[in-house]
Amino acid sequence: MKLKTLLIAIIAVVFSFSCTSQTKVDWMNINKAQKQASKDGKNAKRYFIDCYTSWCGWCKRLDANTFSNDTIARLLNKYYYPVKFDAEGSDEVTINGKTYKGNGSRKGRGATHELVSTVFQVRGYPSMVFRNSDFSPVTIIPGYLDAKDLEPALVFFGEGYDKNLSFEEFEKVYAEKYRANIIKEIYKK
Repeated sequence: MKLKTLLIAIIAVVFSFSCTSQTKVDWMNINKAQKQASKDGKNAKRYFIDCYTSWCGWCKRLDANTFSNDTIARLLNKYYYPVKFDAEGSDEVTINGKTYKGNGSRKGRGATHELVSTVFQVRGYPSMVFRNSDFSPVTIIPGYLDAKDLEPALVFFGEGYDKNLSFEEFEKVYAEKYRANIIKEIYKK
């Protein structure tokens, strides 16, 4: 009898873990993000732009390991207009009345989109670009970060702490001073 009860309990636990919903990042393109920012007006959020390429292994790892993390997805959706941007794409993008083009006929490595090279000034992939709601620059984080390392940056720039505090100061106290309240807020139903 005890073995049967234990087996049922184990099955219930395994089933509950498999049914737990995982939050996904609500990725959008730049045009949709700009429309949403315009619609949100004074309440517009900042942009988080993931500049990636199809051949970049670290970009794929960022998607698989970092952006798939439930906490990271919730932070991106709460604080930002999360944008996926193919740094070698051919789409035309208009920002503040100026149109930027991809390298239409050129494909693959080295065919950098004009927006990436001139406005974002990205020099490697992956790169995470933070922009204000008016599209003015905030910062760029080049390279791969795991969820543990990206989390404080998302909160720092998302909450606007960068206006009064250095990231180095914030990062030192994030876990003890801010994290518990942030986690409670993003996971409340």
